[in-house]
Amino acid sequence: MDRASVFGTDGWGFESLRARLLHPAARECIVAVEKSLASDANAMSDAALAKAVERLSDLYTTDRGRLAHEQADAVHLAAKREYFLASDAPKVALALDECAVRSEAFARLAALDCVRVVDFGAGVGATSVGFLAWLAGARAARGVTTPARVELHAVELGVPAARAYESAARVAAEAAGVVATVSVDARDFRAAPPPPCDLILCQTAINELLVGERHAAATVELVAGWALHAPLLVIEPALRTTTRALMALRDDALSRGGLHVVAPCLHQARCPMLAREGDWCHEARRIEPSPRVARIDRIVGRRDERALFAFLATAPGAPAAPAAEQLVRLVTDTLGSRGKTERLVCRSDGELRLMRLLDRETTDSNRAFFDAERGAVLAIDPMPPNDRIPPVATVDTQPIG
Repeated sequence: MDRASVFGTDGWGFESLRARLLHPAARECIVAVEKSLASDANAMSDAALAKAVERLSDLYTTDRGRLAHEQADAVHLAAKREYFLASDAPKVALALDECAVRSEAFARLAALDCVRVVDFGAGVGATSVGFLAWLAGARAARGVTTPARVELHAVELGVPAARAYESAARVAAEAAGVVATVSVDARDFRAAPPPPCDLILCQTAINELLVGERHAAATVELVAGWALHAPLLVIEPALRTTTRALMALRDDALSRGGLHVVAPCLHQARCPMLAREGDWCHEARRIEPSPRVARIDRIVGRRDERALFAFLATAPGAPAAPAAEQLVRLVTDTLGSRGKTERLVCRSDGELRLMRLLDRETTDSNRAFFDAERGAVLAIDPMPPNDRIPPVATVDTQPIG
């Protein structure tokens, strides 16, 4: 059995597995940063980097008790800069792609003349690089050629990481064709209230505040405060404990009011997956890795090319009026059932249901239920009360990025 690592998950879970390629401009931005880091005189050899990546992976998964003691090690910092930065940046771009489809609060960011971004727990820069990559791709897709201005305000306690952040952010900004102002606040992000901004980002930092398998009330209050301040994207590791903690944090933040969930959920109800201990919802999206990430993956034996992560995106205020269509998100692949296709879905009314389509009732109008990839959003009309999709139903795949 494969050991748990960032290259796999440590238990049964629900993944969305979508074949998604970054916009070429976005990928070029990430590759430019990777090339810049690899050309540094102090860059690690591929063999040494692979060894460091495996150890840091273990710290985040099977040996989390030692994470606080080891993660500031110089070798781990190099692994974060030379591998995990280019590996984690696409997660931000992929999540923002979906958010921009689902919410004007996110879509408008690509059209602003100046975007003010706060990156909490910024580390070596993966999150801000991912944002700059997404911005480059989004503006290119819109045909925007005028350079944007970006004000990046990073909060990172570790001084070596903060220095690495500034270097990576400047390379990414140049590659993205934006004029960037970069400031780094070297302190604990829990003690740094966000300045006026258009977007708040936080990747792989909230999980380090976990108390057991739940977040403390102070952490919920912190994140809920961010969510009231500006559109927010939080990304966490795709592990059962960290993902379920994020799902519970989502519910607790929503209960305070003044904000709404943008993605990945289709509803504002409590998360239905928290009812059973074995359920946890995360992303597993196939991407084209950057060149050096691909080389290291081959050395460590990564099984496939997937970006694994859990995320929560919110925006201040009330949600937009619900769509007229009744929507579902496919949270499993097709289940092996004789004579029918069964899939677990999370519906836009907040229900987690097992829906089925009989082989003999499959038609051109409803076969998307069978064909669509795990993670797809479908409109089903009419929504069957007994969860059995009739031959007269229309099933259409909805855009998600």
